[in-house]
Parts: sequence; C-alpha cells; structure tokens
Amino acid sequence: MDTESVRVIHGMSEVAGQGINAVKGLRQEGVYANMIVWRKNPSAYDIDIDLKIGNKKYLYPLYALKMFKFALRAWKEYNVLHSHFGYSLLPYGADLKYDKKIGMKIFAEFHGSDLRWVYHDIRYKYWKNYTAGVSKIRRQNGLNKLLEYADGVILHDIELKQHLPSNMDKPIYIVPLRIDIDKFQPVFSTQNQKPVVVHAPSNRKIKGTERILRELERVKEDFELVLVEGKTQAEAFEIYKNADIIIDQISGGVYGVFALEGMALGKPVITYIDDNFKGAFPAELPIVSAEFYDLAQKVTELLVSPEERIRIGHKGREYVERYHDRNKVAHYLKMIYDGTIENNNLFELL
Repeated sequence: MDTESVRVIHGMSEVAGQGINAVKGLRQEGVYANMIVWRKNPSAYDIDIDLKIGNKKYLYPLYALKMFKFALRAWKEYNVLHSHFGYSLLPYGADLKYDKKIGMKIFAEFHGSDLRWVYHDIRYKYWKNYTAGVSKIRRQNGLNKLLEYADGVILHDIELKQHLPSNMDKPIYIVPLRIDIDKFQPVFSTQNQKPVVVHAPSNRKIKGTERILRELERVKEDFELVLVEGKTQAEAFEIYKNADIIIDQISGGVYGVFALEGMALGKPVITYIDDNFKGAFPAELPIVSAEFYDLAQKVTELLVSPEERIRIGHKGREYVERYHDRNKVAHYLKMIYDGTIENNNLFELL
C-alpha cells in the first residue's frame, strides 16, 4: 500500500486534537485523510465532517440513517480506519466485520479513559479508579470486538499498555501525542513583576487540583496563581503565554497535551512522571517531575531562578519540536498504515 493508495478516515470522535493533527500531518505527507465525527467535541477542534448525531430519542431513526449513509460512503472512499476512543464507523462496532471483508485496515488508538481499568484493576500511586460504577462487562464487550478486527493498537506512551487484554496478539505502536508546532510562538521570559503560576484543571479530580492548591499554600515566595477554567482555547493560550510556570497534573504519572502546549510556548512545566514510565521517554525529557510532597519545593526553586525557568523553557520547546510535531509524527504514522514501519516505538525513530 503506497502513499498514493492510502486513504485514511480518522473518527468517529475527537480527543484533544489528536485526530485532526494526525490528519493535517498526513496531508503534508501526501496522504488522503479526513477527520469525521458523530458530533463536535465541546472544545471545538477542527474537523472535516460533523455528522451531527445528537441524543434526542425521537430522532434515533434519522441518526441511524445518517450514520449508515456515511458508512456506505466511507467503504468506497477509504481503505484505512483510524479509530479514536473505541469508536468505529457504526455504533457497537456493527461495521467491523464488513470493514475487514472489503480489505479495510483498522487501527485502534486509545487515549486514556477509553481503556483504563477496562480489563485490569491497575493500582496507581495517586490515581483511584475513576470509572468505578461503570459496567466493566459492557466496556469490555465493545472493545473486544474492536480489538478482534484491529490490525494494530496505537498508544501515546507505555502507561496504557498495562491496561490492554493479557492475551493481546496485535502489534502495539507507540505514537507520541502530536500538536501543531507552528501554532505556538514561544515566550521564554515574561515581564511579570510577580511570577505567574498557571494550572488548568480540565478535570479537578483526575489532575489532583485540590491537593495541588493546598501544597501551593506552603510556598513562601510571592507569586500569582491563575486557574484556567471555562475558557475558549484562544483565551486559554493567551493566559499560558503570560505564565512563568505551568503546572499540569500530579496524579497519572505521564504527560499530556496541556504539558506539550506549555513546553511549546517555552514554559517550564511541572508534571508528575512516574519512575515506572520515565525510562520509556527520551532521556532529554525536560519536564520538572514533582509529587505532592515536593511540589512546593519544586515551585520555589523555579520562582527564585528566572534563568532556570528560561533554560528549561528552551529545552521544552526543543523537545516538542523533535518528538511531538504533528508533521514528523505523521511521516511514521503513514508507514504504520502501509506496513513499512521498522520500529513500533516512534520515540526511537523521531
């Protein structure tokens, strides 16, 4: 399957811009690719087609017709399905058997809560199972069908690997998170008289926000704390640009898109990186790893040293340019689709 013959659909849900960034990167590689969703993400990421599938019960027949009509189009137009968040072209994986029958390749990309604790009760140092109460059998049934027909599984790092079924016999590809590097103009230093510390608690419980706030009360140095909640992407980016320090999460043990955005803007980013996962990331990872017990100390060290903040900011920008540029990642993503990839861990290729 050469580049000209690869025709990729990403869908049917968008997660943190990962689908559209992959699609736009693939287009730079000459690959025909589109981002299609059943409904827009509340963050309003770019998409190519929104099927506008709602949740009004009296419109279910219409929704079903729209989805099936699009599936008919997709079977003619695409030969690779890149699934996000456990979704395929039709609900409950109703399309998967036919997808394979017509020769469509299927890759299942997981992002976190779509896979975590579905098959295994993994214990984390800080996280508790936030899916408790959700039917595990129902979640397993949905993913079992997708994994049965998938040609490969895509993860952002090794943290989610432990959540895959024990009998997984499909290739696992580590594909780094991707962002549009050109969208972020770094601001390595600010003119703030009082350093600004920014935290964006998209989910306070998952990010450990309440405990972060308590630990920050122990910091003796003067600073301004800004919590970014209920803002548009554009509004949030303006706040991030003015930050001196960005705190992402102290809970999961790996970094996410918000940390990448902070590094792309040239900011020192504090995030908890679990020792069990640290070795799987490139050695030059410049994130300041902190836990709750030493968060106040790590913040203080950065507050008293503008030079160190700038140094780490430059390293962060270099890191995301090398490992998380959507165009660079897409170059290898294309090779996953056509079966020419030589190393399943893209961190080792970038």
